Amino acid sequence: MTPRSEASRVRPGVRLWLSILIGLCVFVLGTLGYMFIEGQPPLKSLYMTVITLSTVGYREVFELDTKGMVFTIVLIVVGYIALGIAIANLISFVVSGEFLAIRGRVRMKARIDHLDKHVIVCGYGRMGAQLSAQLARERTPFVAIDRAVTERLEDEGILFVEGDATEDTTLKAAGIERAKALVTCLASDADNVFVTLSAREMRPTLTILARAEQPASEHKLIRAGASAVICPQSIGAQKMAHILCRPHVVELIDMASKGVDIEIAQYEVPASSPLAGKALRESRIRERMSMMVVAIKRPDGRQLFSPGPEETINAGDQLVLIGPGGQASRLNELT
Repeated sequence: MTPRSEASRVRPGVRLWLSILIGLCVFVLGTLGYMFIEGQPPLKSLYMTVITLSTVGYREVFELDTKGMVFTIVLIVVGYIALGIAIANLISFVVSGEFLAIRGRVRMKARIDHLDKHVIVCGYGRMGAQLSAQLARERTPFVAIDRAVTERLEDEGILFVEGDATEDTTLKAAGIERAKALVTCLASDADNVFVTLSAREMRPTLTILARAEQPASEHKLIRAGASAVICPQSIGAQKMAHILCRPHVVELIDMASKGVDIEIAQYEVPASSPLAGKALRESRIRERMSMMVVAIKRPDGRQLFSPGPEETINAGDQLVLIGPGGQASRLNELT
């Protein structure tokens, strides 16, 4: 964002309050002037100021001496100029759409305040934008935090908080108390470490994913409290090696991630599910959903890969399933 456009984001609210302040100052100074110059009480002084600046044509409420007349002339000239500037700013504020923009920000803040179990994306660069697009496709609610590309976020209809993600007030504005996860993908590893530290202090149980620009920063982010660290360089190198050594496996995983022909899904078994307490064979998941359970993660953290047909499904288990694309949306039918 250019300096001019950044300044334009601040100017609407400043102009609004400046216009109101100018108007108040004119009436306050006029009231004080009549009180000290003419020795009149506050109400009569205020009334004299109002009828003078409004040009309603009423007669003076008290007789003016020479000093009072001079003050009235100065009040009329200065007051008209000041009020003219204030009114012009207010008209410009409304006509230029700045009023609607601020109203939109207020509505956006209300929507953010009502979010629950959402994801906070710190930084809307290349990685943050791609992550946000994927979350939108998965219909996962999220809030982006950035201080430089707010116009782009607004144009794309994305909920966002304008500010510095390293500040606690910004994280609170994004609803960190109610969020289920936070992803920090800022350009600087130092900033990502700082965001991770702040978020972990504010929410000890929050899932935090952090981006590491340099592989050497991964252990620092883990020590700062990150649940997992993503290093694009390491992941890129690993995928290249996998494409060279296991191309068909990579192709299968890519297809599953897109969820078109085949997909991998995760399903948490609720306590009310009739699947709880049943063996895999009895659940008939494969027959009903055409999906195979390839892993089970127990609530205590134990993981069972390729579970047998007699393995029991318990409430709170995380089932990892693989099957034809489009079946994951029917997982709620299991209950």
